[in-house]
Amino acid sequence: MKILCILFSSMLLLTGCLETKYLEKLGLITAVGYDKADDDKIKGTTVLYQFNPSMDEVEKTLTTTARTSKGVRLSQNLDTDHKLVSGQLRVAVYGRDIAEEGIAHLVDTLERDSSIGNMVYLAVAESTAEEILTFPLKEEPSNTGTYLYNLIQQNVEGDAIIAPTLQEFVTDYGSVGKDAILPMLSITNGDLGVEGFALFDQDRYVQSVGKEKFFYIRSLIENNEVGSVELGVPLEAFKDHLSKWDREDQSEENLFITLDSIRSSFKIRLPDRDEPDFHITLKVKSRLLEMSEELQLGNPKIIKLLERSINKKMEESIEEILSFLQENHTDPVGFGMKYMSVRGHQDLTRKQWTDIYKKATFHVNVENEIVRTGVIN
Repeated sequence: MKILCILFSSMLLLTGCLETKYLEKLGLITAVGYDKADDDKIKGTTVLYQFNPSMDEVEKTLTTTARTSKGVRLSQNLDTDHKLVSGQLRVAVYGRDIAEEGIAHLVDTLERDSSIGNMVYLAVAESTAEEILTFPLKEEPSNTGTYLYNLIQQNVEGDAIIAPTLQEFVTDYGSVGKDAILPMLSITNGDLGVEGFALFDQDRYVQSVGKEKFFYIRSLIENNEVGSVELGVPLEAFKDHLSKWDREDQSEENLFITLDSIRSSFKIRLPDRDEPDFHITLKVKSRLLEMSEELQLGNPKIIKLLERSINKKMEESIEEILSFLQENHTDPVGFGMKYMSVRGHQDLTRKQWTDIYKKATFHVNVENEIVRTGVIN
């Protein structure tokens, strides 16, 4: 009986420790943004949902400054009658100015918060995070956090971008020989979207790359399943295969091609384990979706000519982007990790790999096969 009384008393104490949270009293954070402010402070912008029994879901945006991200949260709690909670956080956006100084301390705060999942998406704002998160969306009711999450998610599913999750960033940042890459958000022609990609050296933003070139970086990081790309090849090689009318009225120097349903795989080799001389083979199977000129695609010789032209253009584009990455001291592909694995998991410091990366050479071979042809413009 004495033991039962003790157990019963303990259960009462445990029950009293549970915190009851009423939904209408909570502010569910869906997106956060950080910018650089004066006096070494952080400007924090928070997008949240407030629920009220008498009205529909309501979006609210709070902006305050503090010394730390947690200080921002404390300050914002004083500006709302709803208790801010992070369990529904979908996207974290970092302004370009603060990203240039490094975002490791801000990302670490998210990672340490047990209420935040590691599949939260990270992104960089071309201007400021505040501008992105306060941009008025056209649809009603709207929520910027949900919109940005869906924007990134559908592009991840379409093989247009690599999933920029919190987990992926933390893994890349903690690895010697691989750097993170995040989507760059901007407002163009009145629309909010992904206009490029932010490249990092450790946790610092160093440069951006246009979305038209990202296909080539992505193809060397992970295999494509449903990718697409638009490219231009010299038209001169195809002039004999154009119609007479096209030949006589031709001012364009390039034949523009759109490939989709791309399935690709890559292999990176180092013939000499002591030299950073990377040999890259990219195998591509694609559908020819559209061309800017009319060609007789029933002719196997023309298909082979197209494949050779596409191979050369892709090889040139990859070599160009690799030189760009090398010049900006960023390695999103992970050549450093490949180099260390070939050398028997020999540990390298970041400084050692940076010095080796400057001297690295790259040889690219693309093997593209057009397996289907589609609509011709």
